[in-house]
Amino acid sequence: MKKILLLFWILSGLFMGLSQVPEKMSYQAVVRNGSGQLLSNQGIAIKVSVLQGSPAGTLVYSERLTGNTNANGLITMEIGTGTVLSGTFATIDWPSGSYYLKTETDPSGGTNYTIAGTSQLLSVPYAMYAKSAGGGGGSFTIPYTNTVNNAGTLFSLTNDGDGTSLEGNNNTTTSNIAAVRGIVTSAAPGGFSSAVRGINNGTGGLGIGAYGSHAGSGWGVYGTTPNGLGVYGNATANGTGVYANSNAGTGLTATSNNGIPASISIFNNANNNNALSVSTVGNGTAVNVTTSGNGAGVKSATGAGFAIHGITTAQSSAGVLGSNTGNGEAVVGLTTSDIAGAVVGRNDGGGYGVRGFISTSTSGTGIGVYGQVGLNNSTGRAGRFENFNQTNTTGNTFEVQSNGNGNIPDNTQGNAASFVLDNNNSVGAAVRGEVNTIFGNFGAAAVFGISSGTGGRAGLFYASNPAGNGASLIALTDGNGNAITANAGKDGNGVETNIDGAGNALYAWVPTFSTGRAGRFEIFNDANTSDVITVKTVGNGIAGNFKVDRTTGTSAAVKGEVNSQFANFGTAGIYGVSSGTGGYAGLFHASNVAGNGPSVLALTDGNGNAITANAGGNGDGIEASCDGPGNAISGFIPNFGTGKAGRFANFNSANGQAVVHITTNGTGSTLLINHQGPSGNIATYQNASVNVARINKAGTGYFNGGTQNSGADVAEAFDVEGTISEYEPGDILVISINSDRTVEKSSAPYSNLVAGVYATKPGVLLTEEHIDTDISNKVPMGVIGVIPTKVCLENGKIKRGDLLVTSSKKGIAMKANPKKVKIGQVIGKALQDYDQKGIGKIQVLVNIK
Repeated sequence: MKKILLLFWILSGLFMGLSQVPEKMSYQAVVRNGSGQLLSNQGIAIKVSVLQGSPAGTLVYSERLTGNTNANGLITMEIGTGTVLSGTFATIDWPSGSYYLKTETDPSGGTNYTIAGTSQLLSVPYAMYAKSAGGGGGSFTIPYTNTVNNAGTLFSLTNDGDGTSLEGNNNTTTSNIAAVRGIVTSAAPGGFSSAVRGINNGTGGLGIGAYGSHAGSGWGVYGTTPNGLGVYGNATANGTGVYANSNAGTGLTATSNNGIPASISIFNNANNNNALSVSTVGNGTAVNVTTSGNGAGVKSATGAGFAIHGITTAQSSAGVLGSNTGNGEAVVGLTTSDIAGAVVGRNDGGGYGVRGFISTSTSGTGIGVYGQVGLNNSTGRAGRFENFNQTNTTGNTFEVQSNGNGNIPDNTQGNAASFVLDNNNSVGAAVRGEVNTIFGNFGAAAVFGISSGTGGRAGLFYASNPAGNGASLIALTDGNGNAITANAGKDGNGVETNIDGAGNALYAWVPTFSTGRAGRFEIFNDANTSDVITVKTVGNGIAGNFKVDRTTGTSAAVKGEVNSQFANFGTAGIYGVSSGTGGYAGLFHASNVAGNGPSVLALTDGNGNAITANAGGNGDGIEASCDGPGNAISGFIPNFGTGKAGRFANFNSANGQAVVHITTNGTGSTLLINHQGPSGNIATYQNASVNVARINKAGTGYFNGGTQNSGADVAEAFDVEGTISEYEPGDILVISINSDRTVEKSSAPYSNLVAGVYATKPGVLLTEEHIDTDISNKVPMGVIGVIPTKVCLENGKIKRGDLLVTSSKKGIAMKANPKKVKIGQVIGKALQDYDQKGIGKIQVLVNIK
């Protein structure tokens, strides 16, 4: 448990009667812990013991008291009113000897007591009682009042010992009480009359005429008057009229509600002393002035001297120091003159004319030097720095330096210099640099930025408003020089630009009134093999996009030109490379659906090819497709040309691939050849440059080696009775007697109208229709050749070589009886045996007889 320090005293006799001993005593104590700190507003318990004879004497009475300390650690109790532990307070025989008071405390209010000490009880209260009331030697009744008219001293006590001659005690808490009070009752007392006067007849420097003290935070001496002087001190010689001293607090405090708290004046014109002299040998402030109103903390005026003259001889100190810990100004210089400065910092040595610095603040909001303009609608400059010496080439007119690290999350802080024009309607510049010179030397610049480290930037311009449209940097020139000249002395880029949003990393444009170029890139070193310009992207967008945005324009969006006598690989006006697995080395897209211009136009004025295409792998040299009704490839010779519209050649004798391969999945012709000239053949076919087949302009085919078809019969296209869906290959067909040039299925045996068989795959299909006529509603009726034919066993089993005729079954043939056959009834001869029940198909050599 912490040790408890009790500072206590006992005030007795407040409840004492004239005919009995005291029944209780007042007890006060200031409670502190072992470190000397007050225990404020805390409930404590005290065990009080009365010992007789000595600090270790006989216990005659003990009790337990509880209570709370106040804000100052003071506790007030009454001994005799607590919980009795032993003895009876009223039966203590006070005159019988000396008594001691022993206290034991528990700061938590319990019974775990800590001994604080034992003190002797003074005998004054009960001794006075015994002498006046109990001893019978005389009487002194309290309260006592008497009026005497006597020029001498009415009451005088002389103490030749170390004690106090007269002491007044008052234990009440009522306001305006006095332990000792002196009153001058006259309304017009004589000069220097005093209600209380303290006189010290000593001639040394240790005595005190009047001594006032207060154990708490009140006043040791208090003087009050309506119009005079509350406290007046006068030194008649070289002494001090009023001397104020404090060990830890304030030596002198002067306050006033409506008047002047303190007035210090010298009324002697010949007195050259200081009106106020303040000195300190410590590290504190000699004069500390504060104000919470609108007045000045210190106001000084002078005619010809210095209103304030601060002198210092130490480098680390200041002649005048203004400190601002709130919202006001530390030092304000005010002038109404048009030529003089409100504040002038002059330097006649090598130091500073004006130095503003931040010493201990770490909040980041302090300002060493702060210049303002615009208050109360004022105009002018917040700061100006000038150099009037043209030969001064070593000193910078304005210099800002910082060795801080800067603030990466907020780049507006931690800079060597920061200039802000905080007006969103402004057209002024936050920083304006101007140089007037005829020289273009390095460094002769309106703004000269240098980065001497390994990673810093000589200049950085940042448009930080994400909703802003202004440029981060604008460079303009009214002369013939470049608006921006950038040079990288080593391996860096002359200009590097990047974009985080959807804009352009680099945007160059020419206004409507200009005739210059939006961009030009050149290399003047003929030994430099690097690209003049390299464009690269890792995204899905286009690496370079060039557009002539004019519907009547005739210039190229991109023009690539090479002036070389060599035809090496890569020596090209435009060189496109695809290094991936699916990209295109070149893609040209005519995106206007109403446009008629080609996507690619290749021209040559020499003897070379307009386009040369080569596929080094399994791809095609040229692949052309068409989404509309146009041509995937269209080759033509103009009316003045003499060449070929197309040529396909295979020069590899070991290549077994077709020179031309044509495939279609549509319903149109796989190959369409249109001869519109006055003469010549539609097609000519050669072997070793000798004609072997041709189709003339009329469509007649000529074949030196004959012809061969995959079909085994010759068929003729005929109309049918009914619908074509009622017929199928192998049906026996007879001439219809109801329609001209029409056939139908046979339905009677040995029919003389038999014409042929519905051919499965005719080798030659004859028709009177034009080759473009749709004949899908006609049957290909085979008249000669080998044709799969439907048969049955109506007239017995069929053997190879048997003659076949129509049966009674519709569209079905049967074996013929040679004795019954007549001319025109035989379909043909069987090429296969058939002895199965039902209807089947066999190969038949059809030849109607």
